[in-house]
Amino acid sequence: MGAVWTVKEIEGNLPQVLEQARTVGPQRIRDATGIYVLKVEDDFTKPDAAESLLKVRPKG
Repeated sequence: MGAVWTVKEIEGNLPQVLEQARTVGPQRIRDATGIYVLKVEDDFTKPDAAESLLKVRPKG
């Protein structure tokens, strides 16, 4: 696994983190309670989560 993301980094980069989890592999996220691993599991019956989140993200 690569670098560990902080919660602050994730706040502004969620689409990037999701994309990396999908294309590069599991992403580690550290907060005060520990390290969490974000791993994408393919579910071809539902729309892509990263694309859905990009459509509803706040603009500006």
